[in-house]
Amino acid sequence: MKKIRISSLLALASLSMLLFDGCGKVRYPTSYVLEFPRPPIQPAVSRNSPGTIFVREFGCLEYLCRDRIVYRPSPEEVGFYEYHRWAMDPRRSVTQFVADTLALRSGYEVRSLESPGGADYILAGEIEHLEEVDRGGEVFVECVISGELVDVRTHSIVWRDRAAKTLAVDRRDMRGIVSNLTAAAQMVVDQLVTSAVKALPPVPVQ
Repeated sequence: MKKIRISSLLALASLSMLLFDGCGKVRYPTSYVLEFPRPPIQPAVSRNSPGTIFVREFGCLEYLCRDRIVYRPSPEEVGFYEYHRWAMDPRRSVTQFVADTLALRSGYEVRSLESPGGADYILAGEIEHLEEVDRGGEVFVECVISGELVDVRTHSIVWRDRAAKTLAVDRRDMRGIVSNLTAAAQMVVDQLVTSAVKALPPVPVQ
């Protein structure tokens, strides 16, 4: 029993030391979000709209789905910031931004994060990279997202594409990194949505 109590006390002491920095203050994680531009007010869906698109929540590689922000010190290594985390799952942020952008540009009715019932097309995708990348003394961010659009009636893939963007980070703090990750993701989504809209049947002219 004495050994168990001593071990418990040592464990508690070690945990306390980890929670305090050199100044004796508790260090709490800082949380961040991908702050995409808010979409303008959408006009009513045209009666001539060819149909409805459902945007399924995007997937992501397992190591990117954790709450901690990811960095890669080398091509073979993956690291996680202990005190810099996502306040909102990037999958949800990206999915909503894809849906908003698609609704603005396609002329279709667009739904997301609900039920796909009644949809004519389903758009799904995956976040393949969304991380800081260190190369020697330089710091970059990388975003890679793929997507595909399926015709519900025929079960055929009418569109599939993949977009990537790498940006150099000038402001080398976490706010600068997250800001660049947001910008890279926005550019990638813009490219994917532009590509997807070209593959859709055009909206009839009223």
